[in-house]
Amino acid sequence: MMVSIAEARSGDQVAFEALITPLIHPAYRLAYAILRRREAAEDAVQEAVLKAWRGIGQLRPETESLRPWFFTIVANECRSVRRGRWWSVVPLIHGPRRVFNEQRIAETTDLRRSIERLNHGDRVLLYLYYWLDLPLDEIAAALGISQQATKGRLYRAIGRLRERLTLPEEMV
Repeated sequence: MMVSIAEARSGDQVAFEALITPLIHPAYRLAYAILRRREAAEDAVQEAVLKAWRGIGQLRPETESLRPWFFTIVANECRSVRRGRWWSVVPLIHGPRRVFNEQRIAETTDLRRSIERLNHGDRVLLYLYYWLDLPLDEIAAALGISQQATKGRLYRAIGRLRERLTLPEEMV
């Protein structure tokens, strides 16, 4: 059964669910990439779905895909969560510990820390491009910028990330 965005915009809950359901898993991956906590990512996606349902009627009629619009809501919800009062509290309950190669752990930790030090816009852009493997036109739509601006921002974000990952020459 093929449903349209127009049906969802008119308040058809079944149409909305049919359109949003395939986006839940990629949205969770985006939220988890930003928040790094399973429960927080699940909550952010759930809240984003509610916000999308409430705001679907305001979506432009010419909108062809919910994906960029919905991912924007998810990214903004993650930003709100990270600004929240309790975000800096360290969770006391940890999942089962895994044994990893120490070198791999160090590399992964360095990459994560470097990404976390980037500004929110750069992080979201990198997650959308590398983690969710979205095409540039959808990323541009999600960020509300042109495709050319998306390319430029991606190039600069990668450069800033590369700078953070490069060791000073005296350490080599």
